[in-house]
Amino acid sequence: MGAAWYRTYTEANHGYGFVADDVPELSIAVVASRRHGGIGRRLLIELIEASVAQGYRAMSLSVAENNPARGLYESTGFVPVEKHGRSWTMVRSAARSNRATR
Repeated sequence: MGAAWYRTYTEANHGYGFVADDVPELSIAVVASRRHGGIGRRLLIELIEASVAQGYRAMSLSVAENNPARGLYESTGFVPVEKHGRSWTMVRSAARSNRATR
């Protein structure tokens, strides 16, 4: 139905949402036929909570500007920090309250 993970990268080897060596980058996907059922939100919240528990100060991602998932990311505290062509790098600070993500 879906998969989600985060991992850290280096300046020399990174994904599109890279911001720093100590900020993991999120990857998430949900099968098209299962979207809009809350799966992505549940996966995202679990990863946010795991990254905070593991002591990461923030999490980042890259999303196309017209991707409907951008609204999900913003609703869980991700904010756009840099535009690359038609995609945005977004970051969520661990200092943000988790209560608002549910």
